[in-house]
Amino acid sequence: MGLAAFGFAMAAEQALAQKVNEQFIPRLVYRTGPYAPNGIPFADGYADYIDMLNARDGGIGGVKLTYEECETAYNNDKGVECYERLKGHAPTGASFVDPLSTASPMRS
Repeated sequence: MGLAAFGFAMAAEQALAQKVNEQFIPRLVYRTGPYAPNGIPFADGYADYIDMLNARDGGIGGVKLTYEECETAYNNDKGVECYERLKGHAPTGASFVDPLSTASPMRS
C-alpha cells in the first residue's frame, strides 16, 4: 500500500512539474471593432509565432508558451475585463500582458 501511495505521489509531482514548465500569456486581441483590419493579421501572426517557437524550439529555454485569446474589440472596458479574468490563469498566472494599446475616448 505504501508503494502504491509513493507511486501516486510521484506521478502527481511529475504532472505538476510538466505544468510548471509552461508560461501563460493572455492575448488581448481585437478581431472585431473599428481596428479589426489591423487587429486580425496581428493576432494571427502573433499566434503563429508562439506556435512556431513551441514547435521548432520547444518554447523559450525549454519552457512552452501557452495562451488564451480574449476579444477586446479595441474597447478599454473589455480589455480590463480580459486582464482581470486571465491574469491569474493556472498554473503560473500571466507571465506578462501586452495590451497592444488602449483606445482613446471619442472627443467631440
